[in-house]
Amino acid sequence: MATLDLSSIKDKLNKLIAGNSWWSQFAGSQFVNMLATLIWQMVYRCLQFASASLAEGFISTATKRASILAASEDRNYVGTRVTPSKGRALIANTSTQAMSLPQYTTFLSDDQYPYMTDDVVTVPVGGTATVGLTQMEIIEVITTVTEEKAFYHVLLSRALTEVCYKLDVLITIDGVETQWTKSTQFRMATSTSKVYVEFYKPTDQLGVRFGDGTIGMILPVGATIKLKVWCSNGDITLLANQDLTPSNEHAFLADFITAKTETSITGGTDVESIEATRNRAMYYLSYDNQVCWSEDYTYYLKRNLPATTWLAAWGEEQQEKIAGKMDLKFINRIFISGWFPGKTQAELRELIMTALKNVPNPLNKRYVYVEAAEKPFTITLSGTIPSNLTLSVVISELKKALETRFGKDSKYFDPDDIGSYEVIKVKDLWSFIDQQGFFSKFEIEVNGMQESNGFNDFVYLDVENSTFPVPEDN
Repeated sequence: MATLDLSSIKDKLNKLIAGNSWWSQFAGSQFVNMLATLIWQMVYRCLQFASASLAEGFISTATKRASILAASEDRNYVGTRVTPSKGRALIANTSTQAMSLPQYTTFLSDDQYPYMTDDVVTVPVGGTATVGLTQMEIIEVITTVTEEKAFYHVLLSRALTEVCYKLDVLITIDGVETQWTKSTQFRMATSTSKVYVEFYKPTDQLGVRFGDGTIGMILPVGATIKLKVWCSNGDITLLANQDLTPSNEHAFLADFITAKTETSITGGTDVESIEATRNRAMYYLSYDNQVCWSEDYTYYLKRNLPATTWLAAWGEEQQEKIAGKMDLKFINRIFISGWFPGKTQAELRELIMTALKNVPNPLNKRYVYVEAAEKPFTITLSGTIPSNLTLSVVISELKKALETRFGKDSKYFDPDDIGSYEVIKVKDLWSFIDQQGFFSKFEIEVNGMQESNGFNDFVYLDVENSTFPVPEDN
């Protein structure tokens, strides 16, 4: 619909009042002109507001976080949450008897972040033992069903949602506690299925919803819902050789053991960005976490392993080009490679194969994990910086920036966070360093940069061994 301009509104208003015996005396007056201006401004502002509100109704054009989250909830999309940092701890026994620590023994770092052991560990008298350690704690939320109703739901607080890594749902009915199973859209659920679905509200709250007695069992009055919330702070790092203090119900262990980090505790990730939520939710109905449409294995794996920094998947034809020959062993094989900061290639392989077990396989395909072939390169940088900058500060900040952008654990190999792999180009180095604004002029010499096959050849910048002899301006 066309919008009238101010002069058109004035003409229409003057013609309208000209037919009235009393109002006609004001036709063409300053009063009518200003009244027309007021009406035009009101209509224009209303039109602006309506246009902006209309844009918020579509996920592709929405600008408000709440609007994007509401559209995502309509598509049953729940974004990837935080993932915890992991590493290993060294436990020393200072008592006169062997000490056995249960799985999920809790510790606190000096920064008051919670940590938990991954396994049971026994420490001999006067000896030490190592155990896996995860930056995580468990918080329980308990509620009682007071009304039997369809699609009963429970919401976590915003504070808990922010740190929630995963949920376990335990239901107690008539004194018997059972763990219920997470479902996708109540798929294949019956009236007796003990399942629930997760959802994410525009208020930034994660929730669980139960069935209506037809698709999913309905909760009876008096049932107790226990949500075991596994909480993590995401992308934080605890360096090696840092003290750990037993906490909570395990605080008494401080009299019998000492604990330190044996390795860095790292590799965690934060919640996905709102732009990632927008992009993924637009296509989620095609995937909904059950199949790999059109061989898009990397998207599926990224949904299940969000902490990976890049993923690649290819088939028989591409493998023949990589190998330079044809081989019967390549038939019906899907080759996969990737990188997960803080994990070995063997550990990543296990995670990937576990995730792929849920993918229907009607064509009897075989999944083969190909280890990433690391191909680091270095640079030699020379140039001049302005006299108002300090050389040591420039080099320190530049190294950090280069490590973040081009280093081994950089997230920019998959810039859209959808499970892709983009190879570093020399022009990217030039452009990135220029954008930092440190140098009046500079030159880069790239050393040992090998060509990537675009699949499992992992070319990255070795910042530590690069050379930065940058002289100051005279």
